[in-house]
Amino acid sequence: MAEDLSAFLAKWPYDPDCTIRLIEGPDGRRKVQVRLPLGVEQYELDGRPDGERPFGCVSLLARWEARLAAHRRRRGSDEGFTLPPEACQRLREESLLFYYRYVVLFQIGEYGRTARDTARNLRCMDLLARYAEVKEDRGAMEQYRPYIIRMNRASRALLAMRRRQYDIALREIEVGVGLIESLPAQEEMGFAFEKRRSLAFLRDLAREVRQKRPLSLRERLEQRLRQAVKNEDYEVAAELRDRLKNLGVRRAAPRRDQV
Repeated sequence: MAEDLSAFLAKWPYDPDCTIRLIEGPDGRRKVQVRLPLGVEQYELDGRPDGERPFGCVSLLARWEARLAAHRRRRGSDEGFTLPPEACQRLREESLLFYYRYVVLFQIGEYGRTARDTARNLRCMDLLARYAEVKEDRGAMEQYRPYIIRMNRASRALLAMRRRQYDIALREIEVGVGLIESLPAQEEMGFAFEKRRSLAFLRDLAREVRQKRPLSLRERLEQRLRQAVKNEDYEVAAELRDRLKNLGVRRAAPRRDQV
């Protein structure tokens, strides 16, 4: 007989402002739960979101990647390796599980795991695009590529910001913008929209990083120099120019092992 979940749900009333929590399962593993108006979703933090191990592998993607590697060892190339339609369908279904989880992970600031899951889905898309037997399967997920790249690079950038590595964060965003801009056009109408939206998101994030990044010594001196020139304080401006010039000389000085 099926069990009524009313008592369980009553212990965690639905609150639209507080829908996500981390818990520890009986097996000692941490999991993330999402409270919905009519129930609860639960995801493993690592491995497959549903905790399954298809064919004894961490995921279906891992299984097919291992089969591709074995094919290459036997044949010396990937020639002749293909993904049948049923396998493509199962891989897309698995990717959807990872999508559900990484959206939640991003919301709670689990940027490292978000980057991991989005990288997984990008690998799956690459596998399908190259090896699917049927043309429709090769392009079935391509409309989502701008969004997944955006989430991947934004997560990496936000993780770098948390560590106060602002220049690394900006490089991650720059790479993401370049990857999205270089994507070939797709027939699906949603692709062009998502491409524009993802580029706008990453550029906004770059502006936020620049605003939060502390100024370097050179930038502080240049800022003071502009203010001195504006105030017509030419003596201070000359001193600041000398300091900037000397700063450049010191930076260009050779290391001892280069002398």
